[in-house]
Amino acid sequence: MMLDLQPPGDRRIWPAGWLRWLKVGLGVAAVYGLRTKLIPALTPFFYALLLAYFLVPLVRQLEARGLPRVTAILVVYLLLLVGVTLLGVYVIPTMVAQVNSFIKQLPTISIRAQELLLQLADQYERIDLHPAIMESIQNSLLRLQGGLTSLFDLIGQFFFSLFSSVVVIILVPILSFYILKDMEAIQAGILDLVPASYQPRVRFLAARVNAKLGAWVRGQVLVGLITGALVFAGLQVLGMDYALVLGLLVAMFNVIPYFGAIMGAVPAVLLGLLRSFNLGIKVLILQVVVQQIESFVLAPQILGRELSVHPLLLILALLIGTQFGGVLGMLLAGPVVAILLDVAKHWWLRQWEKGQESS
Repeated sequence: MMLDLQPPGDRRIWPAGWLRWLKVGLGVAAVYGLRTKLIPALTPFFYALLLAYFLVPLVRQLEARGLPRVTAILVVYLLLLVGVTLLGVYVIPTMVAQVNSFIKQLPTISIRAQELLLQLADQYERIDLHPAIMESIQNSLLRLQGGLTSLFDLIGQFFFSLFSSVVVIILVPILSFYILKDMEAIQAGILDLVPASYQPRVRFLAARVNAKLGAWVRGQVLVGLITGALVFAGLQVLGMDYALVLGLLVAMFNVIPYFGAIMGAVPAVLLGLLRSFNLGIKVLILQVVVQQIESFVLAPQILGRELSVHPLLLILALLIGTQFGGVLGMLLAGPVVAILLDVAKHWWLRQWEKGQESS
């Protein structure tokens, strides 16, 4: 006797449900196919959303003190403007000068680094090693040389795009203002697209996602700023050139788990080695010490345990995110996998509670 596993009364629901999921899948596939055209257009909205997530706690605190929403946002923007002005007077001129000098020196630095690698290759050729080992070392040095050139080109392009995107700089605060002002209306509009029977569950999950994503944005920015400041102070003590730029690189790359620490440390270590071997070792030790402080002190205290993900799973998510979304995919891999794990945990708990109730 064959068992009918389909619940009674649901014989017409399943095809409709599968059709709905098929439409969602086709929509996701279409968006992914158009990602190269959509990403540049959506970039200002992405940065505006990040800024809104960063500012929303301050806005809510001012609202709790009795200020209207728009007034609270304007006060926060005024404080932000004062902070940016102070940076513009005391920090940004030095940073821009170092960035310009750094970009101009990139070809020279790259050539000197390649010469150092060639000297390293010559040293290996004088050692009597097995031909297979020698070939492997030479191939590794060639890959390192190509990767080094690509890294310096990427750094130069990043700083050029950062300081030349005037439209993005103007649009982001405006978009962020409207996101902060109409956040509840935006959320309600999105919720209206969901069938009424699913809205309570979607609202609950959206609140958890919002909490986790907001904590990640604010926590990562704060951890990155503190880590970059520590590296900047250490490089200043060691007498390194471009200490402010190198500290800024560490702060920005720090938002990428595991790989970001290496990407941010490589330029400083290489510049130190090009000046002297001892300086390069000191810079390397400084980077290791700061990253240990970040991993065992700053991240647990600021980010907490809510966003903790097993390292193997996080690295897998980073690799997948990089493959599908490039740098943006790498940046979003951490919070996305944390959110998915949280949603899966919530679903399993609901299934367990239903099982307990039925038994």
